[in-house]
Amino acid sequence: MLKITTLVVAGLLTLGSAFASGDPLDQDRFEFPEPSKADLGQSLKLWATYYYLPEIDEDSGSIPLRDMKGQELGPRLTLKHWCDTAMEGSVKINFKNGDIKTFNYQGTTNDYFVDCKSIYPRHTGIGKTKFREANGVYGDGLDDYILSPYRTLATDVTYIKPGTALYIPKARGAKITLPNGRVITHDGYFFAADKGGAIKGSHVDVYIGVSKKATFFPWIGSSESKTFEAIIVKDPKIIADLLELHSIK
Repeated sequence: MLKITTLVVAGLLTLGSAFASGDPLDQDRFEFPEPSKADLGQSLKLWATYYYLPEIDEDSGSIPLRDMKGQELGPRLTLKHWCDTAMEGSVKINFKNGDIKTFNYQGTTNDYFVDCKSIYPRHTGIGKTKFREANGVYGDGLDDYILSPYRTLATDVTYIKPGTALYIPKARGAKITLPNGRVITHDGYFFAADKGGAIKGSHVDVYIGVSKKATFFPWIGSSESKTFEAIIVKDPKIIADLLELHSIK
């Protein structure tokens, strides 16, 4: 199996950061320049699905989010919302007092099983999911990475290692309306910062934040037969900026 390794660049940490602390979408301008041939490495043929962040009001149901010790974390959701959260790996909760918190997948245990068979009949194991409060506004990925909408890719880490930057030509120029109404034109750059149990080989999962559909990325075909080109990025400044965007502040 092909194994893509992360580019190691001497002096990477000395490069200036383009992003300050806070919401990644408040910092990301999506204005990286079109790469030159010298900035790019190996070309890959991939296929994609997408995942998103469910956004739910506090106490919309009766099923609690629990941590690995079985302790309730506060929010109680409907069966549909709970199973969606377990399937996507995170959830954004709007509390009655005005607070907003994101909860993230932590692991699985057999206790307090939630039966999601009626919602996801092919993924009944998600009923074992346990959660924790996330570090990132939009949830957490692998290791110390946080998720950044329209940038983060979940990959098979034996195929594309975390920390790898990719350029997808078909993504460049896509118009996306953000939750605050701002419209961005995507520059085509992505960053491997997450993984998924169903993500194998050339399959990648594109994180789209609170958007529920990825119509702005028609190259996401959710089928192994619908492939597209992605190219390893070698530009040290862009790699450093994407790393900073996915770092815990």
